[in-house]
Amino acid sequence: MDTDNNMPETEHWKKKYFDQLGEFEREQKQWHESEELLCKTVSRLTLAADGLNEELDRQFRDLRIAVRDRVSTAQLRSCVDDISSTLLKLDKHTDTSAEQATPVADSTSKSGLMQRLFGAPDKTPGDEKVRPAARTDKGEITQQARQKTEGVREILIQLLERLSLPNEFIEKLGAIREQIEKMGAGQSWDRIVEQIAELIQTIRIKTQKEKQGIEDFLLQLTERLQEVDRQLQGSGQYYDESLQAGERLDSAVKREISGIESSVRDASDMGQLRQLVQTHIESVLTQMEKHRQLEQHRHEQSKSLIANMSERLQDLESESQELRSRVQEERNQAMTDVLTGIPNRLAYEQRLEQEIARYKRFAIPLVMAVWDIDHFKNVNDSFGHRSGDKVLRTIARVLAAGIRKTDFVARYGGEEFVQLMTGSSLQECLPTAEKLRTAVESTGFHFRDQAVTITASCGLAEYQDGDSVEQWFERADKALYRAKQKGRNRCEVALP
Repeated sequence: MDTDNNMPETEHWKKKYFDQLGEFEREQKQWHESEELLCKTVSRLTLAADGLNEELDRQFRDLRIAVRDRVSTAQLRSCVDDISSTLLKLDKHTDTSAEQATPVADSTSKSGLMQRLFGAPDKTPGDEKVRPAARTDKGEITQQARQKTEGVREILIQLLERLSLPNEFIEKLGAIREQIEKMGAGQSWDRIVEQIAELIQTIRIKTQKEKQGIEDFLLQLTERLQEVDRQLQGSGQYYDESLQAGERLDSAVKREISGIESSVRDASDMGQLRQLVQTHIESVLTQMEKHRQLEQHRHEQSKSLIANMSERLQDLESESQELRSRVQEERNQAMTDVLTGIPNRLAYEQRLEQEIARYKRFAIPLVMAVWDIDHFKNVNDSFGHRSGDKVLRTIARVLAAGIRKTDFVARYGGEEFVQLMTGSSLQECLPTAEKLRTAVESTGFHFRDQAVTITASCGLAEYQDGDSVEQWFERADKALYRAKQKGRNRCEVALP
């Protein structure tokens, strides 16, 4: 067997192994970043609620510690259940206090996000008493309660939109969102919060299973490569044995030929010589037959070994291809915004890193454009979140269709989009942004046969030497803010 032809094949599979290992490490980094993002979201939401209630502050602190320490699902569920119970008590206490027109305790006097959602009724400046909640004789829901419900709804929907989910979870996500949109004022959010927590935990479990699956595959790949290596070593052993058998045959033939020479030299008559020569020749033929049989046996073993190795390599190639396809599919899903179908923030951050590296190497101009839909909250309030989703999908399609092939656009979050333009200066990119703004303005939206005008504002900033990503984005964001201040539906460039 020719081992020289097998060595490149071995190197080929070793290279595939290391490539797959590198891909796994990149996927593991992405999973870790997604988990960190969820942990930060939980921590920031709990920090935003600081000051609502001493007991709730303690429970939120415990939740942040639990998230930080990566505790078990049961412990996390216990923390969430405690918080839900406390919120329910506070909500009932707030209603009772409002009806009795009594001041709210000092422990809930601080301003915070959760206070605006669940907290005390408004105070009029100079009035030390809380205004009683205005309820009709029929017990209709107050405006304040509706505002609290809408606030909770908005936060939960934004949280769902920030989750990058595989396709198998889209239906469940849609069902949770539908429940959120149907929630009425005064109804308990416990079940919905629990469903979101379960969904996040399911995603985490699936991620861990996929991670374990890749680890198992790499372990199996290592074992099979070791087996291939052992078989190649066996092939080398067959070659050595064949070489040694040939040398033994050569020595035996030489020995018999030497015997014939001695017999010719020492024989006293022709009959004796004939017998001696015949004996030596038969010995040579016997040695050659044994060698032929051994070589035939080695040949059969080698053929079997090659067939077995080829079959295993084909299985390995098939499994490797299946894993690559699955990883690529899940990678594409993780990089795509579920609602709009365009790249999401994770994809943006990856592309941003590539473009900055390209700029530092070739000094190619790089411009960022931050887009924000004007009065988007009014769309949700007036026509509902489904209409708002349609607006987001349509504008995403307009932006994606209007950019150059070398440019990039992604949904940054909520009603914000971010665009990267390469190869053109800030002033050269402004006309491109204006065309996109005009395209958005001229796009027709209808809700129940009613025409709805939608516009977007944009801020542009060019990357400069020494910029951090945060500084660059902040300049573009400030330009966007000026566009909003100047009346919206316009594009502004960052100030020098």
